Order: sequence, then C-alpha cells, then structure tokens
Amino acid sequence: MSELYLILHKVRGEPAFDIAQKMEMTDDEPWWIIPTSGHRAYPIQWTPMQSLGIAMVEDHPKWDSLPDHYSVTRDKTTMLDKLRAAIKFKPLVPLRRL
Repeated sequence: MSELYLILHKVRGEPAFDIAQKMEMTDDEPWWIIPTSGHRAYPIQWTPMQSLGIAMVEDHPKWDSLPDHYSVTRDKTTMLDKLRAAIKFKPLVPLRRL
C-alpha cells in the first residue's frame, strides 16, 4: 500500500479532512485519491499519517474483532445459478431412448 496522508480539502464548499494517497503523474501536479471511495481530491494542505504517529494497526490485538466499514465477503453463487434463479429455470427431464 502506498503512503497515506491526512488532507484538508473542500467538500460541498466546506473544509473537510480525509485520508488520501498521493499519485505522481506525468504533469507537475500530483493526483490525490481517496482510497475508500476512489474519488479524486484537491487538497490545500496535507501531512503524512506516519508523521502524526498514526500507523497501520493490523497487528493490534482488537483489529480482527472490529466491524469493517466495507464488507469483504464474497457471494459464492455463480452467475449461471443467479440467472437460473432469476428465470426460475427448471431442468428438463432427460429424454430416454426407446
């Protein structure tokens, strides 16, 4: 994961703090992306999260018991099964040869 920054930017005309990633682009200006939404941000100020003493905490004892903001569980139903359920598919009885 690339370095995270605390940024100050404008949201609906008001100042807002967010967490963003800095992307170096070919032009002179970096692009700032908010990783949880994928939106681009235009910060007026920023500081690396590590400079604030805030680091990733996956090794914290309570990390695994915390509720997740976005669920990462995956639906294991195949697309074909979803299609069959949507059209209420019933397989035909196989024909027997006489």
